[in-house]
Amino acid sequence: MTINEIEDYLASKRRAFDDDIGMKIEELRQNAISHQDGEEANYYWCLKQIYHLQKSFVCTIDLLKSKEYEKAWYAFERIDIGLSNLENNFDISQGNDRYHLLFIARMVKQYQKLFPYRYFLSRESIIKAEKCSICGKPISLRNSCGHKVGKLYMGELCLRKVTDIELKALCVVTDPFDKYTFLRISGHEYNYGMLEQLMLEIDSPYDEFSIETVKVKKPEFMSISSNELCPCGSGKKYKLCHQGTLDELMDHHIVHMSKAKAHNNRFVGTFCTWK
Repeated sequence: MTINEIEDYLASKRRAFDDDIGMKIEELRQNAISHQDGEEANYYWCLKQIYHLQKSFVCTIDLLKSKEYEKAWYAFERIDIGLSNLENNFDISQGNDRYHLLFIARMVKQYQKLFPYRYFLSRESIIKAEKCSICGKPISLRNSCGHKVGKLYMGELCLRKVTDIELKALCVVTDPFDKYTFLRISGHEYNYGMLEQLMLEIDSPYDEFSIETVKVKKPEFMSISSNELCPCGSGKKYKLCHQGTLDELMDHHIVHMSKAKAHNNRFVGTFCTWK
């Protein structure tokens, strides 16, 4: 299989992927490394990353279809990290999004908005020792090896391998960089109703949609007059409690499907974080 054939393969919208293609790209990368051709080795690393990102995205939509929501969340996070690593070394908009990478990046963000996860654990730690994944040298403020994190060197991605770390604290946050550690509460089950409703409209991993988010009053505050007791149970009048505050509002997601089929669906529902 030639490099042009591999590029054409990756340019097509696929729902099934041939493992032999990934193996062939890796073979070409290893061959370039053996010939000390850094430019080619780096390019084949990028093609291999594109192959895995496309395959992972399609498999993640299948996970959503199968209601494997937690696995899908973790997969989306890995895709997001993979796109970031690729973007440092490859123009992902190359050829008008030839490889559908901008589409994948955009859709990952849209799908994530419909997950019920709102609170996450963020770690506070001190890295005491780390080394370069390329040359293996210890790294410190006074000792840099010259390799840049996130860049490719002879078909290998430069990372920092932490060899000694001290965990200082764990914080509960709402918008961390690392969204792997969402909170679970004993005895409570997350409500994936928004995703369930959306997946009724998704026929293909390449179906596109956008989400418009507006603030609306929560149902319990809809029909309350200012002088009535606040529904929150505080014992105060509504006007002296929640009225006019952000706490009386919730996000209302309006999903706009690109395909005509979904335009007949005018489903409106309220989904709480927990079932």
